[in-house]
Amino acid sequence: MSIRSSLAVLALIGLPLLACGGGAKEEAVPPPGPAATAAAPAASGAGGAATGTASISGKISFEGTAPAPEKIKTSADPKCQAMHPQGLERQTVDASGGGLKDVLVYVKSGVSGSYPAPTEPVLLDQKGCMYHPHIITVQVGQPLKIRNSDDTLHNIHPHPTVNQEFNVGQPRQGMESTKTFDKPEVPIPVGCDVHPWMRSYIAVLNHPFFAVTKEDGTYEIKGLPPGEYEIEAWHEKLKNQTQKVTVKDGDKAKADFTYKS
Repeated sequence: MSIRSSLAVLALIGLPLLACGGGAKEEAVPPPGPAATAAAPAASGAGGAATGTASISGKISFEGTAPAPEKIKTSADPKCQAMHPQGLERQTVDASGGGLKDVLVYVKSGVSGSYPAPTEPVLLDQKGCMYHPHIITVQVGQPLKIRNSDDTLHNIHPHPTVNQEFNVGQPRQGMESTKTFDKPEVPIPVGCDVHPWMRSYIAVLNHPFFAVTKEDGTYEIKGLPPGEYEIEAWHEKLKNQTQKVTVKDGDKAKADFTYKS
């Protein structure tokens, strides 16, 4: 992207930056999954960290044929295109590792007490003209650090329902910004108005009981106190699934989920 083009794009997004992204193109970010819901607030009670001794773990499986990878054209920005000379693909329903990757699994209800937000920030990086990670999890009030690792203009533009919208431009490599969310919300779609193929999702919880599945579809939620919990599995393209799980002190409970094409 030439200097003149970069300045032109900056001018175009300048107004959204001042007005919380009010003029951004909504079509740059697809809507969340059909059954996406806001996270239930925790009941009032004594505060504290996740000091329970129970855990819930499992595997998210996918049966059938996954959709073909999405082919992404990056020619609109020569710098992005140079990073991917063989082309860029995105496998949204990724079961190549033996399980379903990038599924958010979290306690939707049953949490009592309050849990202070960690002070350590969670990093959302813009690298290779993609967001990393694809699914970001933070607690209410926890810092979200946004970094541009590319030598080209990026911006991050979440589209929340209950939280405050913002639109942060980062025209230079190495730039960082920090934001927080003050309400639980699952999920918040995120897009880049400069590169419409860039998308990600932020999950904001008011407790620490959540996980994102690994390459093999496995997850583990630790530190749970005794109780009955509703566990929800959320995927950006597939319908939400829930299970009720009861744990006692020291329990290692299992909760597997299966999606079908």
